[in-house]
Amino acid sequence: MVQEYITREAPDIEARKLGLIDTAKALTEQGYTLPDFQQAQFSLPQQLAFANALQGIGAYQPFLQQARTATEQGQNLLAGIAQAPTAAQIASYSNPFQQQVIDATMAELDKRGAQASGQLAGQAVQGGVFGGSRYGVQQAELSKNLQDARAQALATLNQQNYQQALQGAQNQLERQRLAGLGIGALGAQFGQLGAQAQSLGAQDVNQLLGIGGLQQQFAQQGLDIARQNQLQQILQPYQQLGFYGDILQGAPSSAQQINIAQSPGGVSPLQAGIGTGIGALSGLAGLRKLGVL
Repeated sequence: MVQEYITREAPDIEARKLGLIDTAKALTEQGYTLPDFQQAQFSLPQQLAFANALQGIGAYQPFLQQARTATEQGQNLLAGIAQAPTAAQIASYSNPFQQQVIDATMAELDKRGAQASGQLAGQAVQGGVFGGSRYGVQQAELSKNLQDARAQALATLNQQNYQQALQGAQNQLERQRLAGLGIGALGAQFGQLGAQAQSLGAQDVNQLLGIGGLQQQFAQQGLDIARQNQLQQILQPYQQLGFYGDILQGAPSSAQQINIAQSPGGVSPLQAGIGTGIGALSGLAGLRKLGVL
């Protein structure tokens, strides 16, 4: 017969620890499911930003096409402009009433010539020299002067008409040149409008993303807080159990010695029960190390 002494805690403390072990065992067997992480959905401004960004892709293309068309038209117009107007272009600006002007001018000169010839004849009659050689010389000189005046008037009228037609043709070429330059400048403006539209669209998208990002961030914080609250509720029994276990570990107790008679090689039922309790307390300590308690 072997005599063995076992030191035990006070019955009330031991009972409380054994109850704590039962509670820990029940919680362990019950288990728990951690709440899933949740991600906040895209906010309405973010969705609008995505839609606008998709719609804005290639939105500048129509402006570029218009710019390309206008530039080509301007270049073609400039390429077709001659350095100087052609004879046909000058003739197209000639006064359509030029011949009527010439005829009227010649008629007026003939009228004046006839008047001058009549006066000369009247003077010759009065002087008694009508039909003489002197009268003939004066009459020939008058006729020559009339022909010179007609030729001079005709040249002046034709020169004036040509200069006016030439100026008109040159003005038309200048208008075409300015029109070509203007169309080309319009093409450049179309290109700038396309770039501005693209830039303004990008600014709108960035503003929507900024506002929507703040909203999504706020929503995500709400989801995180809700999960943390759920997790706190799940772990609260384990935390309370750990807190209670810490109190019992530091509680003072009066030790008792028990004399146990044990046959050689055998284990008494009391030892087996105490060993189970000690193992459970070790498991409780393990839970605390894992951070559950």
